[in-house]
Amino acid sequence: MDAPPLPAAALSAADIVRLWPLSRRRPAAERVLALLVAVDGRDTLGYPLGTRNQRLLGLHQMLVRRPIEAHVVCPGCRTDNEFTLPVQAVTALARAEQGAAVRLDVDGVESAFRLPVLSDLATADSLHALAVRTCLEPAVPQLSDGDLDRLAEAWEVLDPAGSLLVDLCCASCGHGIAAEADPADFVARDLDGLVDELMRDVDVIAGGYGWSEESILALPAARRRRYVELISETRSPARRRAARP
Repeated sequence: MDAPPLPAAALSAADIVRLWPLSRRRPAAERVLALLVAVDGRDTLGYPLGTRNQRLLGLHQMLVRRPIEAHVVCPGCRTDNEFTLPVQAVTALARAEQGAAVRLDVDGVESAFRLPVLSDLATADSLHALAVRTCLEPAVPQLSDGDLDRLAEAWEVLDPAGSLLVDLCCASCGHGIAAEADPADFVARDLDGLVDELMRDVDVIAGGYGWSEESILALPAARRRRYVELISETRSPARRRAARP
């Protein structure tokens, strides 16, 4: 039997280390999906993409507690531009309704396609495959590239948080840039950093005092960091020299 989902606000340091997939060879989308399933339960697989994005950004705010910094290279002058992902604006967007569908006119005949959910996105390897999987008609119509583009645009209207584009100007040449951002990439990056920090704390304190990982991660963050500082001060060459008779 699956373990019951954990309330996001109740995630402890030990939960984060236990639940976050450590293998960085796995795609970021797979890793964040595994975390969301652990937090929200199996219903996560029925989330539209925008709901996934909003939940990920909410988790990031609760766990990492700092802005999400991103980079985009200017296509004109190749300057690397840094920008902050507009988390508040994305989480404030209307949430897509599960089961919502669009009607698309294909050669004079209307066909209905439901909004894709995460289980669809995990198995469909192209926009055409996604259209076939989500078609609500007995027979899937023949879809041209233009039809697929119109379908994708209609889905974006239903699920405004599903596609994140950030408009900015290059800091060097002023060229306008439309930066496409997938929250999965940034959340995975920052959770890797958070888990690395927690595991370094465990390594230092366990080496200094012999305490277990469980007891170390159960400490309040401020106390845990202070123990790390004390151990580091004791090990520093200056501290050892000062302690000599």
